[in-house]
Amino acid sequence: MRIVIATPLYPPEIGGPAMYAKELKEGLAAAGNTVALVKFSDVRRYPKLLRHLAYFWRVFREARETDAVLAFDTWSTGVPALLAAKARGNKSLVRIGGDILWETYLQRTHKLIKLSEFYTSKRKLSFKERLIRKGAHWVTQNADALIFNTTWQKDLWGKVYGFDKRKASVIENEYPTERKNSPAKGRVFVAAGRDHFLKNVRTLEEAFTDLKRIYPDVELDDRALSPGEHQARIRDSYAVVIPSVSEIGPNTSIDAIRYGKPFILPYDNGAHDRLAGAGIFVDTLDADVLRRTMESLLDPGEYARAAERVRAFTFSHSWEEVVKEFLVILKKVCAS
Repeated sequence: MRIVIATPLYPPEIGGPAMYAKELKEGLAAAGNTVALVKFSDVRRYPKLLRHLAYFWRVFREARETDAVLAFDTWSTGVPALLAAKARGNKSLVRIGGDILWETYLQRTHKLIKLSEFYTSKRKLSFKERLIRKGAHWVTQNADALIFNTTWQKDLWGKVYGFDKRKASVIENEYPTERKNSPAKGRVFVAAGRDHFLKNVRTLEEAFTDLKRIYPDVELDDRALSPGEHQARIRDSYAVVIPSVSEIGPNTSIDAIRYGKPFILPYDNGAHDRLAGAGIFVDTLDADVLRRTMESLLDPGEYARAAERVRAFTFSHSWEEVVKEFLVILKKVCAS
């Protein structure tokens, strides 16, 4: 097959979608497919409307004699890539690993609303947000296949956008097959993520400031680093904190599992069932709860028990398996 991947990010850019696009591209190519890559970051320098038009043209140009176009979100790449696929007569798939409407609304309003609660009330959306919602509705109605990384989000979006459930699938994120129990170098909590309001950084900073008054030796590392540097700091860290309002598929928890590190993450979480028993789930909007949870890990006995729960987590899902699952859906869609 010849496949076009439309992705918002790609290494050396930082972010879960960047690494996912790289692994999927390489895996599909290794399986004998021809894969073309179109990065939205290449057109981000243009004004807002023009960048989507420019991206449509780039996907349209690459999609000549293509079997399928695979987009990595419903807005920046999803709408223009799906339009280009339809213009070429290609099959289209959309991987939905986030919620751009929810993210944009929180960034604009600075309201800490959990994803599970966001669609339960009517929101006063901006013009851009209304466009994003209409775009998500159009994409979910018109794509040939929708691929989510958690059943939690698939079910949530199914209620909101009312798409045909028969075309929706779940492919879980990669979970490492190889684990390394690396000793901590100092008591450093790692909290990595994009500079976005939904990451709830202020609550974490409040909690950590209180913690450091009592335990001066603890440190917080929240720098934006390259994937390689990020893996190295997780390896050397004491524990991982994911303070986000909500998480759909928390990649940083997977990094923690890779190195046997205890990790704290929000209750409102698409991977809650998968990570139950391994992670420490808390109300991340409560600074006092967050502080007390981090403080509990400073007790050697509690830390040892938390680390053992992580080491007891045996589920794995390799990139090879992820690629095979994509191929099953791609072949089914292209044959229809």
